[in-house]
Amino acid sequence: MDEKVTSPVTSSHGSSLDDPLAKTDQLKRIYRKIDMRLVPLMFFCYFLQFLDKVIVNYANIMGIAKNLHFVGNDFSWMATAFFIGYAVAEFPQGYLIQKFPVSKVLGFNVLLWGIVVCCTAATQNFAGAAAVRTLLGMFEAVITPALIMITSQWYNKKQATLRTGIWYCGLGAGQVMGGLISWAAQHGSTTSSFQGWRIMFVSVGAFNLCVALAVIFLMPSGISDANFLTTDEKALIEEVLARDQAGAGKKVFKMSGLLDALKDLQVWLLFVNTILIVIPSGIITTFSATIINSIFLTPKKSALLNMPAGAISIFATLAGTYVIYYNLPRWLSIIGLLIPTIIGAGLMSFAKSNAGALAGVYLINFDVAPLALIYALVGANTQGYTKKVTVNVIIAIAFSIANIIGPQTFQDKDKPKYLPAKITVLGVAGGSILVTILLRVLYGVRNAKTAAARKAELEAIKRGEVDAKAVDDEQTDLTNPTFQYVY
Repeated sequence: MDEKVTSPVTSSHGSSLDDPLAKTDQLKRIYRKIDMRLVPLMFFCYFLQFLDKVIVNYANIMGIAKNLHFVGNDFSWMATAFFIGYAVAEFPQGYLIQKFPVSKVLGFNVLLWGIVVCCTAATQNFAGAAAVRTLLGMFEAVITPALIMITSQWYNKKQATLRTGIWYCGLGAGQVMGGLISWAAQHGSTTSSFQGWRIMFVSVGAFNLCVALAVIFLMPSGISDANFLTTDEKALIEEVLARDQAGAGKKVFKMSGLLDALKDLQVWLLFVNTILIVIPSGIITTFSATIINSIFLTPKKSALLNMPAGAISIFATLAGTYVIYYNLPRWLSIIGLLIPTIIGAGLMSFAKSNAGALAGVYLINFDVAPLALIYALVGANTQGYTKKVTVNVIIAIAFSIANIIGPQTFQDKDKPKYLPAKITVLGVAGGSILVTILLRVLYGVRNAKTAAARKAELEAIKRGEVDAKAVDDEQTDLTNPTFQYVY
C-alpha cells in the first residue's frame, strides 16, 4: 500500500509525519514489502479466530444441540464457555507476549486452537462441547493483544489504522466463509454418517494448522528480525516510528507502566466502549443464523442468507478505517458506524415483515466495524511496552465480558422473537455514542496541554538538534510531556 506524504505538523485528530530525509519512494517500497509479509498473515489469523466462533452459530442450525442432547439454555452456555476461557487466559497470554516474541506466541496459539477445533468434532455431550470451547477461548485470547502489538511494532499511527481495518476484515470474511462451509457441510451430511457440523469443525481446524505454521516460520519477531529488509531499511522504519511517537517501545516489564494503565481514564472509557460495542456483535456472532432461521425456517437457506452480513461487515470496516486515512476524525467515524446499527436494531425488533427483519440483521453488522477503530486507538494512544500490553489485555477482557453478556440475552423462554436481546442492541449502541463523545473531549483536553511542547520537539528533530530515536523511550503517554493523542 502506498504511503501518503504528510506535513510535519500533527493535527488534532490524526497523526502525520514529515517524510524522513525525503525518501518517499524508498518508504513506499519498504512498506509494500512489509505489507506483503505481515498483513495477509494477520488477516488469516483474525479470519480464523472469528470463523472458529461463527461456525458454532451455524452448527446450531445444523443439529449440534440435538446430536449432543442439549437442553434449555445449554447452547447459550456453550457459547459463553468460550468467553469465560478467553477472559481467564488474558493475563497469562499478556505475560507470554511480554516475555517472548509476539509473532511466535501468536503462531503457537493458532496451532493449539486449530487442534482444539478439530477435537470439537469428537464431542458427544454438553460437557465435552463446553470443555473444548473453554480451551479454545483460552488459546484465542492472544489474538487481539498480539495483532495490535504487531501492528504497533511496524506502522505509524495513521498507517496502523488502515492496516488494523484490513486484518479486522477477517471477521466479515469469516461470516461469509462460514455460511459457505455450513451450506456445503449440510449437503455433505445427507450422504455421510459423519454429521455435517462435525465435518465443518474438522475442515476449519485443519486450515488453522496450516496458517499456524505460516505464522511461526514466516512472520518476523520484530524489525530487527526481518530478513527481508536491509539494515538501512530497518533504520529508516525505526526513524518513521520514533518521529511519530509510535512503535511498541522497549520490551522490558515496568511496574510503572502497568500502574499507569490501571489509573488512566482513557483506558476505562475504552474498556466501557468496547463492552457496549461488542455486545451486539456478540449476539450476531452466536445467534444471527438462529435469528434468520426463525424467520425463514430452513437451515440451508439461513446459512446462505447470513453470508451478506459478512460482506456488510467488510464494507463497514474498510470504509470506517479508510476515511481516517483522509483525516476524518476517528470519533466521528465510530458514531457514523453506530447509526446504521441503531436503525438495524429497530428493524430487527419491530419490523412487521420478514424482509424488514432481515434488513435489520444485516444493518446491525455495521456494529462490528467500530471495534477496529477502538483497536487502532489502543495501539496509537498508549506508549510504553508494558502499558501497551496491559491495555491490550484490559480491552480483550472487555471483549470477552461483552461476549459473555451477549449470548445470555438470548434465553430459551424468549423464542422465537428474542425481543429482549434485540432491544439490548438499541440501548448499548446509544450508550457507545455517548462514551465516544467523552473520549473525544478527554483527548482534546490532553492534547491542548502538550501541543506547544510537541510542536517544539518536532521542529528540533527537523533541525537535527534532537535524535528522533530518543523520543521512543519507555515513557508512557501520560508521563511523556509531548505526547499527542489521535482521535
